[in-house]
Amino acid sequence: DRPPVGGHHPHAGVGAGPVAHRLEGVHRGPAASGLRQSRQERRLTVSVSLFTVFHMTRNTGYSETNLLAETTTALRSRMPPGWSLKRLGKKNTVWPRRTEIDATLSLADSQGVSATVMVEVKVRPVEARQVLLLMDQWQRLLLPWGREVLGSDNLTFMIVAPFLGPSARERLAEAGISYADATGNIRFVTNQPAVFIETQGAVRNPWREKVRLRSLQGRRSGRVVRAFLDYRPPFGTRELATLTANAPASISRVADLLDRDGIIEREAPRKAIVSVDWERLLQRWALDYEFPKANRMTPCLEPRGLPRLFDKLRDLDLTYAVTGSFAAVRYAPVAEPRTAVVYAGNPEEAIKRLALRPADTGANVLIGQPFDPVVFDRTEYADGITYARVTQVVPDLMTGPGRGPAEAESLVEWMRSTEELWRLPLMQTT
Repeated sequence: DRPPVGGHHPHAGVGAGPVAHRLEGVHRGPAASGLRQSRQERRLTVSVSLFTVFHMTRNTGYSETNLLAETTTALRSRMPPGWSLKRLGKKNTVWPRRTEIDATLSLADSQGVSATVMVEVKVRPVEARQVLLLMDQWQRLLLPWGREVLGSDNLTFMIVAPFLGPSARERLAEAGISYADATGNIRFVTNQPAVFIETQGAVRNPWREKVRLRSLQGRRSGRVVRAFLDYRPPFGTRELATLTANAPASISRVADLLDRDGIIEREAPRKAIVSVDWERLLQRWALDYEFPKANRMTPCLEPRGLPRLFDKLRDLDLTYAVTGSFAAVRYAPVAEPRTAVVYAGNPEEAIKRLALRPADTGANVLIGQPFDPVVFDRTEYADGITYARVTQVVPDLMTGPGRGPAEAESLVEWMRSTEELWRLPLMQTT
């Protein structure tokens, strides 16, 4: 049996406590300054962090009816007294052909200002690449039809699904389409009456898919992601596999995941990759990759200071690569680095030759075993020092401690204007 909406489940997020509602009087412009409060636009704002609205099970088991019912219940529970959200009967709404509207809701505030909400329910997770079709349906068919037939601009389009990934949610929000999923991700926005309801649920699909890759976590996925970031498309799966020593099957599985998330574009299904959104790919990788957990780093002390460490690195004849703040500051300085982070092929031998002292406190060096030798691929060399490629440095900083995320943001800004410098032609390996 399902628990009440918002009930806890082992796969669910942690409840964030009571939900606060806020009503604001929002004037429509200077001409409205003298209007009474009853004629003001009223805005309902509800924002909930990490609050799972729906009960989740290992197998979704959701029908269109269940998803719609639980969505309306979740929205009603976040509205103050006097507001209503009702489902209209089919006889009240006849939508144009070639649309898949499953329900029509009527939203009204306590003053009687109302809006029509058109809901399309999907029984499978919605992928980012599907959003373009939904946008076209909304802008080309539903919105013009609603304005002409209903004579109103108070129209909202909403997608409901078992799960909506971060990329799909981002694109829906950019398109002005409201959404809700069974893990508690909700964004519901109307202009009049003015409403903004947003809750956060799961980041990853909690329901297993037997064949499809669901995560970029792990060594194999990391190697493929680095190849997608480092090289300029177009490229085919097999030629990229040959160049980077990745298995074609691994590249295909990662490509399928990124295709579903709308991060890459292909000539046709299963054909050559013609475009890679490298910035979104870095963000997507950071969801599954965590620098402190993925790499086995040892905190050490260089008692004579970091300039002395770099002098010794210039003479080191072992495989290594500097990442983190010292790698980023060359292109996008944020603040003076205080800790050197070094990947080493043989960390124990490197610590010995560099005369570092393992230290639980006061460490100024992190040195250790990387999650995969790919960190030593396509490295950069400057002033006698080997640095990890920027496409590795960014996720290390994104998921690292302290100033790391801010330094990553600054480095990404540099990458936007210098793509021709750091992205390699397919036949270039260094």
